[in-house]
Formats: sequence, structure tokens, C-alpha cells
Amino acid sequence: VGPYVLLRKIGEGAMGEVYYAYDEQNQRHVAVKILAKHLQENAALVERFIREANLASRLSHPNLVRGYGTGFDEKRQARFFAMEFVDGISAQQYLDEHGRFAIEDALHVILDVAHALEYAHAHNIIHRDIKPENILITRSGVAKLTDLGLSKQIDQSSTLTDLRQGFGTPYYMPYEQAMNARDADARSDIFALGATLYHMLTGRVPFDGKNHVEILEKKEQGLYTPAHIVNSEIPEDLSAILDRMLARRPEDRFQ
Repeated sequence: VGPYVLLRKIGEGAMGEVYYAYDEQNQRHVAVKILAKHLQENAALVERFIREANLASRLSHPNLVRGYGTGFDEKRQARFFAMEFVDGISAQQYLDEHGRFAIEDALHVILDVAHALEYAHAHNIIHRDIKPENILITRSGVAKLTDLGLSKQIDQSSTLTDLRQGFGTPYYMPYEQAMNARDADARSDIFALGATLYHMLTGRVPFDGKNHVEILEKKEQGLYTPAHIVNSEIPEDLSAILDRMLARRPEDRFQ
């Protein structure tokens, strides 16, 4: 597809398929995401796809998955996005296999992601979809944040936020983002980072529920079990940091 030789499929999701591929021109292996054909006519999803590609190509940080460009293959009628290939697994895959992370490992991963967010925020970009599934961990233990498809540039408007009030992943996004995605700022990412760390440390999400409404009600009230009560190995100091990250009001979180 385009200039890339597809070698094998390595992933599949609602947006399309991801392939392990070879870039002959630059002599490197890459990951190529191909947008599902039935989504090609959905303007909002195409915008999300292109947004992810453009932002990933613009940002350069060791803890962000680097983008190499996007294009449209006329012959295959396929929109594609090439990015850095990460030889490893996602934090979600690790949770699925092991239940939870060792405390030291969880902190190592989250600090890597925090460095990526610090860089993105300095470039006026809010991620808005931090979750274990979007954290890739290399074989050498480096964590890389991926999927900028729902990101927001503070200095730009987007038709994406006009389509529905809130988006992201219900378990991890804060209350203000669930009510209106335009209200998300850097502190919203801090909440999602805290919810992700809580899950990694305890093996469960802080705010659970049978549906989106139940989860939202708990977030509105700020009701969850402190991490050190769920997992007695977690130091109370660390649990207190999580409490501040998961504060209901953005002004009560780390700024």
C-alpha cells in the first residue's frame, strides 16, 4: 500500500487494520494502519485518522510513537498511515495476562507517559484518550504513548468536537470531558493518567459501572475506593497522589 510492503497483520480494530511493513525507500520496518473501507465516507472518522497521522508526524519524543506520514492508495482505494513499529505489547495486554503491574513497573511506565504528555502539552496538544490500550511497552521496557486521533490543539477548533458532546474512553476520562470534550485541558489528561495508573496498580478501574451513565454518576460524585485499600502493597503516599490526580474538580488536581 503506497510505498510500503505489507508483511503481516499485527492488529485489527474498529477503525481498521494494522500491518507490520517494510519501507523500502528508508530501509526500515514500520507499522501501517489502513482505515477500514466502510469508514472512508465518514468525514469525522477520516478527520480523526488524518489528525492522528499529522500530529504524530509533527511531534518527536522518545515516549511518543512517531508518525511517518499518511496517504491514499488509488489502486487499493485505501487510506493509510505509517508509523514507528513498536516491538512489544500494550499495557492493556499486560493487564489481561497478569492482572496488574508490580508497583515499580507501573510507575516506570506512567512516568514515561507523563514525559510524553509534558512534551505534547508544551506544544498545545491535549491527548484526550489516555488508557492502557494506548500505551505500548517495548521489549527494553520503554513506554510510548500512541493514538492521537482524539487529541485537541488548544489553539485550533475541530469539527470533531462539534459532533458529540463528550468522547474518549468512559473508564478513564474525567467528568468534564464526558460532559463536553471541548472542556478538556491538560488537567483532563492528568485525570486519565491517574485512572490508568490506578488500573495498573490495582487490576481494576477506579470508576466502574454497567454502562456509561453509571460510570458518569460515580465520577460526578467522585466515588471510588482508594488504591491502597484495594491493594495493601500500595504506599499511602502513592495513593494520595492518585487521589489528587483523580480529583473531581480540575483545579484540585496537579496543574
